[in-house]
Amino acid sequence: MARRRVALGLLAAALVALSALVATVVPTNRASAAGTDLPPSTLDALQRRFDPQVEALGLRVTRAMLQNLQTYEQDPEGTHLALYVEPIKPGYTNAQYLKNFTKLTHLLVPAVFERWKGLESFDICQEPVDDPRAVPPPVTQIFVERDSLDRVSGWRRANLTQLLAASPRVRSIAAGYYVYFAPDLRDEPLFVDAAAKAGWTTASTAFGH
Repeated sequence: MARRRVALGLLAAALVALSALVATVVPTNRASAAGTDLPPSTLDALQRRFDPQVEALGLRVTRAMLQNLQTYEQDPEGTHLALYVEPIKPGYTNAQYLKNFTKLTHLLVPAVFERWKGLESFDICQEPVDDPRAVPPPVTQIFVERDSLDRVSGWRRANLTQLLAASPRVRSIAAGYYVYFAPDLRDEPLFVDAAAKAGWTTASTAFGH
């Protein structure tokens, strides 16, 4: 009997030790699991990753981070990737902002979601050239959630009209997808033509402001 009690005690101890070992190697929460398949969280690493892609468009990454969209705070385990790019040289025109908006979309959507399965949302802003402010207002922006990728058919071929047609006019992450263009761009012939084809009444009333 005594031997049986000893054997049972040894078995229980072994099971406790095994459970502890499993707990150390198996992720126990969603954040940890997502963190294993997210973009790098530092600016330097994100610049190394994305600068070679956007330089061909005359752009460079100025700010970049992972964020928690619930708090809008930078978070190394955040599932939202925010990229900010600006023109490398002065003389970057409104027409270039519009054309590169579409090219950036083709380049990065849905590629970032395919590359990082833990990523839930993404946005990229083109910023003013040589703006000294720490957080310049965007000139263009696109925001998209993984769950809203079906809003646009054929992201890698979609033109400006299609990207506008799929977007609400007010910037809201609750929509899952939106695009934004600064007022100066809305008088550009390319934008006016695309907005008309998308069924928007006038460029000046776009985005509700």
